[in-house]
Amino acid sequence: MHHLSEMTVDLSEERSNANITNERLDVETNERIKLTRELEEQQEKNRELQNFTEKLELDLIAANSNPNDIFDDEDMGKEENFTAFKLKYDRAVKELEFTKRRMQTQHEYDLDQLVALKKQLEKKLADAYEEVEEQRQVVGQWKRKSQKFSVEMNDLRLLLEEQNSRNTSLEKRQRKFDAECQTLQDSARQEKQARERLGQEKDTLIAEKFTLEQSLAELDLTQEKLSNLQRDMEELSYSEQTEEEITQLKRSKIESERKCKEQEDELDEMAGQIQLLEQAKLRLEMTLETMRKEARHEAQQRDDELEEVRGSFFKKIKALECQLENEHEERTLLLREKHELERRLQTMEQQDHSDRMAEEAANLKLKRDLRKYKALFKDAQIQIDRMKGDVPSKNLIRQLRNQLEDAEAARTLAIKSKQLAESELADVQSMLEDVTRARHESDEKAAHAAREVGELRTQLEENEEELSELIKKYSTTVKQLNSEQLKHSEYETTISELEAEKASLKEHINELNERLENVEVLNDSSTNIQTKRLVLRTKELESKLELEHATRSRLEVQCNRHKENLEKTQTELMHIRSKESLLQEELKKTKKTLRETKEELHASTNRDQDHINKRQEASKKLETTESELASVRNDLRLALQRIADLQQAMEDGDYDDDSSESDLNDLSDGSISPVESTYLQNKRIGSIDLSPSTNSNETKATK
Repeated sequence: MHHLSEMTVDLSEERSNANITNERLDVETNERIKLTRELEEQQEKNRELQNFTEKLELDLIAANSNPNDIFDDEDMGKEENFTAFKLKYDRAVKELEFTKRRMQTQHEYDLDQLVALKKQLEKKLADAYEEVEEQRQVVGQWKRKSQKFSVEMNDLRLLLEEQNSRNTSLEKRQRKFDAECQTLQDSARQEKQARERLGQEKDTLIAEKFTLEQSLAELDLTQEKLSNLQRDMEELSYSEQTEEEITQLKRSKIESERKCKEQEDELDEMAGQIQLLEQAKLRLEMTLETMRKEARHEAQQRDDELEEVRGSFFKKIKALECQLENEHEERTLLLREKHELERRLQTMEQQDHSDRMAEEAANLKLKRDLRKYKALFKDAQIQIDRMKGDVPSKNLIRQLRNQLEDAEAARTLAIKSKQLAESELADVQSMLEDVTRARHESDEKAAHAAREVGELRTQLEENEEELSELIKKYSTTVKQLNSEQLKHSEYETTISELEAEKASLKEHINELNERLENVEVLNDSSTNIQTKRLVLRTKELESKLELEHATRSRLEVQCNRHKENLEKTQTELMHIRSKESLLQEELKKTKKTLRETKEELHASTNRDQDHINKRQEASKKLETTESELASVRNDLRLALQRIADLQQAMEDGDYDDDSSESDLNDLSDGSISPVESTYLQNKRIGSIDLSPSTNSNETKATK
């Protein structure tokens, strides 16, 4: 019991630990969901940054495609204006050709990417359809298996009902056996009452014995009187006697001889009757012995059959319990796999839908980009045609300056968003480290729980061994009880035989008393021999009575001892039955708790596996986002480098111009503003500072 209480305490601690681990796993799942959402937000921000950088590139290309350094002074000379416009025109033509080539290459690259994306999506869709078909086949197989298991469960239910009916029949037999035990107890009680009656009869017999002794003393007196009478007769025979007295004596002698013959005949008849009674007694003893042997054999066979039936039913019940547990576990596994397959089907359908939506969005984006590029191309052609015909006005230059300022502001915003993305990426990495640490702790706790479950299994095996030992002791006590019952029945038969002998002896004593009375009445000398015989016979009968009393007292002591043993065995049997019932209940409770712990452990392992899969997916997404960030940074660096190169080319073109100082003075008013100068300085600083930051980000991504 102490061991079982320790087991219950350990199981409660195990449940509390399992609940704590479940709470921690729920917290981890919530954190992982949060991380996935943040990753999706980062991906959306990266896409927005890419779109923004593309827009900036297009705006810068459109801005650089226009002439930047056109002078608005109308008082300049025509020749100088012509040379300046010619230089600007040549440079614009070169930039236009460069933009045409770049747009063509970009268009080809986008088309290649679109074709590759279409092929990839088609492949993914085909794989998804194949996987869905396989999952449907698997679901069909599991449905067939579940139907098969349901049929087997129905068969097992029928078998259990049969076993229950057999158990009820065995319980009826057990009740019958208990009733027989009750009857035996009642018979023992009756035997006790009979023993008390026999004690009373013993007292009466002792009183009768005392009376017989008194009668024997009177017989001695009569013998003395007879001897005196014989002496008197001898004296009279020598004396003068009359003939009448002689005749009277002869008559009395003849009568006494006749009575002696009659008594001898009666004694012979009594001896024949005694022999017949002894033969009948022997026959009865032999029949009783055979009946006892048959009863013992039948009781032994019945006990063996009961033991075999109990053992077989116990084994069958154990096998059915194990089978039911296995089927319950298989059913739970099937249900979990079914739910997992349904979830995977839903995720695949959602993924398919999202892939289709992404494909449609990509197609729309590509179409939009194509339209945009076509519009830009048309705009560039229109501007080139306009440049050929007209001189740009100051409004166009102001528009270009405004576009440059907008581009500068957008660049600063892009740098800030990049820094924010890097800080959020570092936070995500730290959170992932915390999640891995918590997962390791949960794995250690699961291993500890598995060890505790193993210890509980060993304790259950020890309890089962103790239960088997108790069952063996119970069978031995039942056998002892049966043997005691057989001995009790034998003692009852011997007591009945002794009672019959006692009755016969009483009858014989009564006959002897009658004969003694007859002898006393006769008072003849010829009856001396018969009286001596009767005295010897009475002594033998008294010795037999004493022996019977001794045997009876010994049998009573043995009967009392056997009754005490019977009561002890019955109390032990009841105690063992109560212990067995308690152990069976505790065994059921421990099995139930073990089953619950197994299910909780399996659920925790499934959760851990789900968390591992989610973490792997999150790490993959993080890697993809890092690679996308690296590519975006590279693209941004290239775009900034291109912008700086274009700006440098524009400045070189401005400084290579051989116009007069008056033209430069005119340009100092509005051509190069302080905003443009700060913009160029920031571009240079950004191009210088970008390389170390990108290198550091690349090292982080590789880590």
